[in-house]
Amino acid sequence: MKVQRTFAATAAGLTFLLAGIALGTAAASPIKWVPVQLGTHQFGRLRAPDAVVAHAGPAEVAFNKRGACGCLDGPQGPMLFDVAPNGSIWLFDVLNHRLLVWQHGRPARPARALALPKLDVRDFAVGRDGTVYLHAVYADPPAGDSGATLWALAPSGKVRWRAQALMGSALRIGSNGALYSVGASKQDPGAWTPLTTPAGRPLSLAAQRRGTITFQPLASGVHLVASRLSAHEVHFALVDRSRKVVRAWRVLSKTPLALAQRTLTPALVGGDLVVELDVSRQVRSTLRSEHVVMRLSPTGMRKRFSLDAKTVWGDNGDQPVAALRIGSDGRLYQLRTNPKTGASIARYSL
Repeated sequence: MKVQRTFAATAAGLTFLLAGIALGTAAASPIKWVPVQLGTHQFGRLRAPDAVVAHAGPAEVAFNKRGACGCLDGPQGPMLFDVAPNGSIWLFDVLNHRLLVWQHGRPARPARALALPKLDVRDFAVGRDGTVYLHAVYADPPAGDSGATLWALAPSGKVRWRAQALMGSALRIGSNGALYSVGASKQDPGAWTPLTTPAGRPLSLAAQRRGTITFQPLASGVHLVASRLSAHEVHFALVDRSRKVVRAWRVLSKTPLALAQRTLTPALVGGDLVVELDVSRQVRSTLRSEHVVMRLSPTGMRKRFSLDAKTVWGDNGDQPVAALRIGSDGRLYQLRTNPKTGASIARYSL
């Protein structure tokens, strides 16, 4: 936790670093920007998946079909999934209060289902040892319940422990194996708060507060700083523990860009930074949105492709959605749901 304490103690300094990156200088040293020119985005040129690694038919997952009009509150179908380190696929079948699990290499149907109590699950993540972490509260708490919002389940579904936690908008497994909550700080919506040790034991609330860091931790002790300077310019920078900018990219586009807030958590793949930006345009009365996935190398952009941003049925922007994940195998996974076809997970090489 040494690096985390160092960054937590210098959060104010890192805020100035972010401003410095925007200005083109930080830590008293000029930043060597790597330019990435996207030009004008070509809508409709979507990449097809390499494979579908999980599928459940419309009779195997539940949808609230009346909710398509937006007239009902709450989730309208599966919106959360994760890829475990062993390659198994986990999908939260929210209306059936269960987790569906596919074995690696067997996409046709779920291998098993884990029934859950009637919980309001905000997000979940699968740890390195197979522990399933839930951010959840009882829909109808039993008498004397502790109110703890962090649940740790064995792969069998048995509750290992519950703990009080500083919860944000998402749960993510860090590069060191620890579980983090993203956005738990009201002062800094993008902050990362450690909830467990790398071995998977819960941290006290005091330790969570001490460990909170301003920017996303990545492998090798670097942190990611992302900044949207304008509708046409986004910056990404890798910063080491001494607050030195190791690498930085200036992404320029003639089409307006937006930093994805709920979609893909950036990751290092083979030493390259994989990120995603959103683009959209109004076509008559319809807003068309696409994801632009980029693999950024030390010299520029190694790979780029576009994906449909509207693959999760019932996503109206106010529900927790995990539409894209980068697996431990360095590949990208996308959730696709529809009451007519069911739910599936597509895979893309990076």
